[in-house]
Amino acid sequence: MLSSTKALDVAEPDRPFGLVLSGGGARGAFQVGVWEVLRRDAVGLKVDPAVISGTSAGSINGSLIAAGFTPEAMMDFWLGLAETPPVTANEDLFRSLRIQLTRLVAREPGRFLRRRTRGARIMLGLLRHHALYRPSGWLSLALELLMTARYDNLSDVLEGIETSYVFSTGRFRERLVKAFGGEIIRAPKIALAINTVDVRTGRVVRFVNRPPGKRAAADDSHYRHHAALTVDMVLASASIPLLFNPVMVDGLELWDGGLLVNTPLAPAIALGARRLIPVLVNAGNDASSHKPMHFGTGVERLADAFLENAYNTDRKLLLIRNELARVASHIDPGLTHVDLYEPIRPSSSRTFNAGSYLYFERDALIKMYEAGRHAARQWLVRGPRLDSTHAGHAGDVPRAED
Repeated sequence: MLSSTKALDVAEPDRPFGLVLSGGGARGAFQVGVWEVLRRDAVGLKVDPAVISGTSAGSINGSLIAAGFTPEAMMDFWLGLAETPPVTANEDLFRSLRIQLTRLVAREPGRFLRRRTRGARIMLGLLRHHALYRPSGWLSLALELLMTARYDNLSDVLEGIETSYVFSTGRFRERLVKAFGGEIIRAPKIALAINTVDVRTGRVVRFVNRPPGKRAAADDSHYRHHAALTVDMVLASASIPLLFNPVMVDGLELWDGGLLVNTPLAPAIALGARRLIPVLVNAGNDASSHKPMHFGTGVERLADAFLENAYNTDRKLLLIRNELARVASHIDPGLTHVDLYEPIRPSSSRTFNAGSYLYFERDALIKMYEAGRHAARQWLVRGPRLDSTHAGHAGDVPRAED
């Protein structure tokens, strides 16, 4: 990666700063540590950014910053989530699951007898591959049988569950309302974008408290301008699919924006930012690659890879846009260059334990917060560097098959 150092000169009113905060569940505490250093360090921002664009945990932190919360108050909010978890298990899901499993047990013997020839053939084949003298062998065989000969049972059970989420976020909404002093997020000085996904259409829905630029308004129907954003928009942006309930806003059922726009650079540009500082919660590399891959590590790496790919896609598109602005600004004066700083992010994946995206425990949150402080200091000490990878190289252009 080619890069150049450029000081954080806030005295450029024609090139306002934008802060882009990624999603990442409990790792949002990392961003609080980053913000504390950026805002208070002698060579930091000195002032609030003109624009904040956030997804999921980033939308929570972005809204808190825009509403004037201090880093201490933001951290108190996150630690409060550890002391009193604000979600409730969805009893309707377990009631419905119990009913479906009871029906399955009642009808399966008859279905198996009707298909006994095929079932017996598959069963005999599976018996050769599992050590049935161990409990794990029986469990492995049962799972394999379910996923091959009896997959229709799994499909029937899933279709019969009459709800789509494990936890209700009603109590979390109450926590947000209490924190913001009502349902409205009062952010008069900062342009704010909260990013979500429409459950029914799969389209991105971006809520903004300023009208987006003419280019975004003309080319992108994703933007919904509201003079004041609400806690329901934040709640929707943080509603992890299937884990948490969708949230209704403007007549739409909405989910976590991290599905499609985990590092929302585009709305920050649409709201006028010309210098962007992304704050990511994933390191992008595995510091323990020499160690065996445990299941928990695998889950963590899967999430990291998903987030890393999302950022790289957004980053490449912005760098391509900058290249177009360089060669075609005389044709389209509205296509301006946007400085993209290298992201502030954890130094390595060793920073957090497996499952840390959902690990809302006090000591873990404090550890993430301290990691954020460390990462921001290192970023400033190196001298903030512009991401200036040449976007015109063939390998840099995202392809449809990527």
